[in-house]
Amino acid sequence: MIREPIAGPRAWTRSTIRESDWRIALPSSCLDEIERLARALERDPVPTCLLDPADYELHACRGLLDEVRRRLDEGPGVAVVDRIPIERLAGRPRIEAVFWLLAAMVGRPVVQTRDGEILVEVTDTGVRKRIGVRGYRTSVAQPPHVDNSFNHAPPDHVSLLCLRAAREGGASRFVSFCSVHNALLAEHPRLLERLYLPFHQDRQGDFWPDEPQTVFFPVFELRPDLRCRYTHFTIPAGYETAGVEMDEVTRAAFEMMTRVVQDPELCCEFTLRPGELQFVNNRWCGHGRTAYVDDPARKRLMLRLWHRDGGSRRYRG
Repeated sequence: MIREPIAGPRAWTRSTIRESDWRIALPSSCLDEIERLARALERDPVPTCLLDPADYELHACRGLLDEVRRRLDEGPGVAVVDRIPIERLAGRPRIEAVFWLLAAMVGRPVVQTRDGEILVEVTDTGVRKRIGVRGYRTSVAQPPHVDNSFNHAPPDHVSLLCLRAAREGGASRFVSFCSVHNALLAEHPRLLERLYLPFHQDRQGDFWPDEPQTVFFPVFELRPDLRCRYTHFTIPAGYETAGVEMDEVTRAAFEMMTRVVQDPELCCEFTLRPGELQFVNNRWCGHGRTAYVDDPARKRLMLRLWHRDGGSRRYRG
């Protein structure tokens, strides 16, 4: 357990983070490369999952994405690239290919579902949020969380490309779990100790029939620096699925964590516009969104990739 306050750019709060810390303009040199890339992909298409940035002249873009990766790992843990001209990329296949190639320079794309999906749509499918339904398929609010916190190897980084925004709502919301840890250490050290011990989590439908529906992981770990496995829904769902009652300290620790994660003094919020690329460090930076209402004719739509530095590309990593 970390017993001293975490310092440095990772431990930001609403009052200390600036827009310039996380927003990065797309330079004209990168725009030129992206337009040439789109023309090359139109002339010689390649299946998206076979695309490799090393096969294309993307020197300016590589420098930009190296800076994104630096900010993810050494800075605030979130970065937004403003913006890819998706309206000039001549259709969805080119948009997906450009997104894949740019995001792959931040980290290796990996599978996101048990069924082998590697590039997924984040959109409201009309299903109700319940145990077994992952939140990205709904329009409900999602407090800051870690993607795939119930997996044996959650992604290290998550990338999103906004294709269409919602009619109302859908703002992105971020929090540094380093700052959450600092707040808990200062005010609730006994509950923080409990967060270093395992909690049940429901696996949200992504498990095989011969596997258990729940896993048992701590919220905070040192591997070797701070990592977090917090999700507001999967932990209470895990206890319900496992048929286990939370004891008094477990419930108090989870509820306090949930309150601190949603403290407006700790959160950064903005709304992604079409063409903007969002990246987040999924190890120690929580990301979420507000609830949203769609235009039925043009539903909110994001493309998402997961990235993992080690292990295999398969879902369990």
